Amino acid sequence: MLRAGLVGGAVALAALAGARSARAAMPADLSGVWQYDRDRPPSRTLPKMTPAAAALVARKTAARQTGWVREVQNLKCLPTGMPLLMQWISPIYIFQDYRRVAILTEDDPGNDQPRTIYLDKKIHPTADTLFPSWNGHSIGHWEGPVLVVDTVGFNERSHLFQGVPRTPKTHIVERFHVSTDGQTLIDTMTMDDPDVLAGPWTVDLTFKRQPADTERLEAVCEPDLGALQALDWNAIKDVDEEAARIADPAQRYNPGGK
Repeated sequence: MLRAGLVGGAVALAALAGARSARAAMPADLSGVWQYDRDRPPSRTLPKMTPAAAALVARKTAARQTGWVREVQNLKCLPTGMPLLMQWISPIYIFQDYRRVAILTEDDPGNDQPRTIYLDKKIHPTADTLFPSWNGHSIGHWEGPVLVVDTVGFNERSHLFQGVPRTPKTHIVERFHVSTDGQTLIDTMTMDDPDVLAGPWTVDLTFKRQPADTERLEAVCEPDLGALQALDWNAIKDVDEEAARIADPAQRYNPGGK
């Protein structure tokens, strides 16, 4: 039993040493807890948009000035979705190895799903097998110390920054890099969508590294049933996509889904 225990311990130590060696050999270490820098928002100005998208954003702006302050997506505790989940107040948690990078959040009110970035896949699933989702499908590769992430396959149930709509044609490319002192993470994000944007929209998101012993807190969203019951769906359906979905029972839960 003693010999078996020593052998087992040696194997475990070897595995741990191998994991540490593999991490040291990675192009860059993105792992850890990162706090979004709210003093450096991704954008303070709206991008150039298609006429339809610009009209929708204008309607939303006007509605907020008359009291529409909470979206039905928020009231129902639906996921935040990409790219908004990358700029919430609470931190993100990044785990990485050679095959994938996982990004967790502790968002409320999103009940958000973690992001998975596949480093061992070169192409996205074909259109007939790609399931539209809140975070999309992400594949990544290293260009030196920069992690380049390509994301497609979004559903229609979230939006870009500043209320700019998002569609299944949205395509997001991110370039993650860490400062030389290892304390700042920059996510340079370029968004494209021919139905929404008149051209590529590039923004920078900045994160500050948190202490290594920072623990993830539990954040749970509960639907605001009172507010939902009091809402007039038809009154806000032209500015709130989820209200329009509820007002029209013919709309499927997840357009394009299977």
